[in-house]
Amino acid sequence: MRPCYRDMLDTLLDREEAACIEDAAIGTSTITVFLKALKKYCGEHIEVNNEYVTYEGRHLYEVVLKSSKDSGRQEDQKPVLVLEAGQQGGTEPVMLALYVIEQLVACQEYNELIDKVRWVILPCTNPDGQEYARFNHMLWKKNLRPSDDRLSFGVDISRNFDTQWGSCPRVDSGFSQIFPGLAPASENETVFIKNVLSKYKKDAKVYASIKRDGHSIGYPYGYMKSNAPNNVLLIKVSGEVASKVNQRTGGVHLFLNNSIYELEGKPYCGHSVDYAYDLGIPLSFDMRVFLGNDNRIMTKFQTLPRGYETSLRNGYFSAIRELYNAIINEKKYGRIY
Repeated sequence: MRPCYRDMLDTLLDREEAACIEDAAIGTSTITVFLKALKKYCGEHIEVNNEYVTYEGRHLYEVVLKSSKDSGRQEDQKPVLVLEAGQQGGTEPVMLALYVIEQLVACQEYNELIDKVRWVILPCTNPDGQEYARFNHMLWKKNLRPSDDRLSFGVDISRNFDTQWGSCPRVDSGFSQIFPGLAPASENETVFIKNVLSKYKKDAKVYASIKRDGHSIGYPYGYMKSNAPNNVLLIKVSGEVASKVNQRTGGVHLFLNNSIYELEGKPYCGHSVDYAYDLGIPLSFDMRVFLGNDNRIMTKFQTLPRGYETSLRNGYFSAIRELYNAIINEKKYGRIY
């Protein structure tokens, strides 16, 4: 453990509090406190930006992990890996993103990961939706911006990006959980993600959007049944990612890899992965985590083993580390352009 992280725990941790972020109750206040503590005690390894806010005024955080070897000079620019979590609400993707931050900041054994790649992590890109779902105990996917007529509220951020936004059958009802908004990029959260991707597009090699309710990794395209230009590479990387997860989770539930279109079984328009891919990020993925509805169905037929969520989390972390390998392991994957 890094000395700065140990000092943080020794100074701030109360006896009744969880020492690990994955054991804490994940709300927006937890995210704020955790990131502020990391910035104060381990500031040489983490930068936290929060210029953007949601409709309800909650901060949208951009976390950049830094190496002690970084000089800040332009010629030292490293390849960038962007992780973004929580577009469709829920605490599980957010917890996983915070867990990745915790591991990379706290554990010296991961020095190489932040020495060779710049990690940009957006740990909660729909905090309004997350809080609404958490306190109302319901499956809520959208943000909370009210419609112009004030009769409904919320837009599905994952369908609000301006890549093929209008290609799917039109959803006009603001009450629908998949309402894509009245126009592309109409939401603060969408603009935030777009601006971060634009900032790093020159050096970004991987973009992964982590969402809840599923157990799979999908690649472009979502809006049509067609292969992306580097489809062979996308299949190879996603296949290795799936293999890592399946090895760690014991195969109780198979982690799948396929195009977003094939995984959904229908067009999925306005997707951030298609937007990132069209922006020039060659390895862009949608990563579904923690089973969700499938888990509730499975438990009616079989009891999941003790510690299964821990196995899932460790499997997903192995998957994210494989995305890192895709950037630096040219012998295995070739050079990523």
